[in-house]
Amino acid sequence: MPTFGEPELIHEAIPAGAEILELGSGAGRMTHRLLELGHAVTAVDNSAEMLARVQGATTIHAEIAGLELGRRFDCVLMASQLINVDDRERAAYLETCARHVPDDGVVLIQRYDPEWAADPTPTDVGRDGVRIRVLEPHREGRLLTATAEYEVAGQGWRHGPFAATILDDTEMEARLFASGLRLDRWIDERRTWLVASPLPDVSALYVEIAAAESLVAEHRLAWDAVAAAGIPAHVTVLFPFLDPDAIDRSVREALALIAARAQPFDVRFERVGRFPEVVWLAPDPVAPFAALTAAIAARWPDHPPYGGAFETVIHHLTVADGAPNETLVALEEHLAAGLPIGQRVVELTLATRRSGTWTVVEHIRSA
Repeated sequence: MPTFGEPELIHEAIPAGAEILELGSGAGRMTHRLLELGHAVTAVDNSAEMLARVQGATTIHAEIAGLELGRRFDCVLMASQLINVDDRERAAYLETCARHVPDDGVVLIQRYDPEWAADPTPTDVGRDGVRIRVLEPHREGRLLTATAEYEVAGQGWRHGPFAATILDDTEMEARLFASGLRLDRWIDERRTWLVASPLPDVSALYVEIAAAESLVAEHRLAWDAVAAAGIPAHVTVLFPFLDPDAIDRSVREALALIAARAQPFDVRFERVGRFPEVVWLAPDPVAPFAALTAAIAARWPDHPPYGGAFETVIHHLTVADGAPNETLVALEEHLAAGLPIGQRVVELTLATRRSGTWTVVEHIRSA
């Protein structure tokens, strides 16, 4: 298989000589050209047979999910529409990207064209000696299924039927953000290639709502990006909070004192709320959550809720963010049928996001 200009596109988007971590390199279709363009490449793939065909690069036989090389690269590259896998696998892939890029590095990602995938039709195109057919494409919800056939130099290969989860611009940005990455720009006209950069490490304070999991878990995984990053159903108390490196003993003691002053309370969720692109559950009473937020924000005034973006903070449990309107409407009805739910609130959770990975630091008990 030849390249179709992708290495040149990548080369133009990153500094000359930038070292690249290529996730899912395959047999080196792009690797070899990136080497010619002056980049050192570490090629990762789960196929030893494919990696054996890669020449001139450092090769690592491994899965992308959970990869930990203990170092960072100027550029992390994830091409071949690997971003369009299912929600759990995508979250693991993005965590790997964020874990291996420095603060001044970039992540390059290729996705399926969401405009074509909105109403896909069979295609049969020839380019640079390759004939590519997309057969029986079908779209249902976010899922695209199809079969691809390739002909090169008299040889053929059939891929599929395969399934891909299509990501529009809004969801793409949300998934990146939940993994500690920020969308910087698109670098091709069809908006299938993006450049992202790392977000600063951060922490958050929230109340876990375990009682809601059975009702919302499936929907959050599909439509709330932080669910795929491992954050359970919750009501946010304060985000963004401190840099993780600033969380020392004195911070924990101050949080413990604030939590100790708050009495345990019972909360119920009896109503479904709606922002334009968000469906959420409303806690009742809301006053204890607001009091916690106010107390913590007063102690750390440089860290107002949501960075001070909203004049009024509405405490809520997000279920879906950025879904199509028809999905949100149907979800409102589904959730309402499952209410009320309730639980006793006895603790505050402190979690940190480092290099895109969320980790619970401490559960802070109320009095």
